[in-house]
Amino acid sequence: MSGLHSQSQENLKHDGRIIADLDQLFSERGIAMVANGDHLTLVSDRSHNRKHPTPGMSPAAPENPRQAQPALRFEGGEHTAIGDAALLRFTKDAPAVPAWQVQLHLPNGLALTYGQIVSLGGDFYGIPDQPICDGATPADRLQRFINAFNSLAALPASKAEAMLILGVMQKEISAANQAIRDGKQPHEVYDALGDTLSEEWNKITGGGSFVSALFPLGRYLKLAANNTDHFGEWALLAYIAGHTAALQQAVIARNSGDEKQLELAYAMNAFADHYLTDLFSAGHLRIPRKQLAAVVTPSDLGSLVTRFMHDEDSKYGLNVSNANGDQWHIYGDKRYFDSVDSANRKQLKLAVQRSVDEVFDTFQSDVVPAPSSYLALKHVPDLNAVKKPEGNFSGLFVLDGNQVLRRSDVNNLNDTQRIDNWWGWSTYLLLKDYTPNKPAGYLEPPTAAPTLQADGWQSQTPSEPNWLPGNAVRYAFSYTSGLNESYIGPWSTYSELSEWFQPTLNVPGNGSTRNIFRQFRGGSPELIDSINAQAATFIDRNA
Repeated sequence: MSGLHSQSQENLKHDGRIIADLDQLFSERGIAMVANGDHLTLVSDRSHNRKHPTPGMSPAAPENPRQAQPALRFEGGEHTAIGDAALLRFTKDAPAVPAWQVQLHLPNGLALTYGQIVSLGGDFYGIPDQPICDGATPADRLQRFINAFNSLAALPASKAEAMLILGVMQKEISAANQAIRDGKQPHEVYDALGDTLSEEWNKITGGGSFVSALFPLGRYLKLAANNTDHFGEWALLAYIAGHTAALQQAVIARNSGDEKQLELAYAMNAFADHYLTDLFSAGHLRIPRKQLAAVVTPSDLGSLVTRFMHDEDSKYGLNVSNANGDQWHIYGDKRYFDSVDSANRKQLKLAVQRSVDEVFDTFQSDVVPAPSSYLALKHVPDLNAVKKPEGNFSGLFVLDGNQVLRRSDVNNLNDTQRIDNWWGWSTYLLLKDYTPNKPAGYLEPPTAAPTLQADGWQSQTPSEPNWLPGNAVRYAFSYTSGLNESYIGPWSTYSELSEWFQPTLNVPGNGSTRNIFRQFRGGSPELIDSINAQAATFIDRNA
């Protein structure tokens, strides 16, 4: 690793900031601070992000030693799909319009869909050193939100820049869509993409250099480094501020009679809905994000160890409940489109639609409701309940009063013992190559695919849109137990459709309830039904 492992004075210095590799902090030589007032930024190589390294192998030397940490967030394509699935209304008696069909016009000339604004808000646009949640009063937080929104909607430079960002995001969307068509889990695509898109986004937003595409930090990575607005109670504050601003704009739209003012209200709400959607990502619910950055020195190291808890919670998911009494298992970033996250997708779509509907309701009524009655909040996971030790595997960190406790055995997700005498640097060394076990109750996916009975076809009548000669169909299934669900197992081979339709399946079992998935050739996999533990067959009579 040239440079970073040579003399300490060879560390890169930029605008009073010393850039050094994280591992150098733990070396015998350490990191020299050249002058009073210098600030230290720690970066790490990609091997630190490897969740399950091969036992016995040490991390390989990175191609570039100065790698910044990628953002902890729903991916852009996930945010886009969430927002564009909503329905927008502009006239009382007219039918609602799918959001993906509507261009919302912003003051600087940008015209974006609701989902595109959801994807850009917070992650790509905002004021890096002014988190919305840090406002001392509701009015202060509202103004901070407006400033963040205007960085997208009002700045002339954002018009061209946003289109470049979305162009890169399309690579992610296309790859995820292809994975879905191939019957794969989309998180596999995100894992394969790694930080490559982050490098492009950092350069687009003013960062990158000959040293690294990730240094210096552009606005994208600066926002990622100070991202408390995206976690837990702080995301809730950011959403409430933004939704309030959108509702106030809806009143302005009503009184002006100008439809573009209602478009602006929807655009503001889309930006706010970014923080709402973060509350449906498991890796954003129970992490003591602010406290870890405060108690670990340097704070960059606190942010880094945060990532390990984020990834654990995102991968294995958490059991959650909401004010409506709903209970479900929620997964995290990069897993929104995965088969196991279907219950969470339903809840999130409901929350976003309620948020959207409230904008139009306010436009109609000319009355801004109190924040305590905002409709979407009834669908949000209970942030206090999810932090309780019962009901979920043991979190890596937990806040106890003003103290951050750590799981005693970092490799054991079921270890309920907590310690308070931990240090950031030693914890990082434990985590950088750790191999955690699986949580209690984790369901392994099936190892066999369903088979189709040769004489089990039920109909000779073709039906639109899929049961047609020349098409083909295949099946897979998952195991379920309570709120837990396994990933789907292998797919059966495609069965060509000609004269017979709607087959009977033989479905292997292990004593668990099973969810049945179907995919027509060229289409997306879909959950079509569930069968109980005793059933051995399933007849597909679905359209």
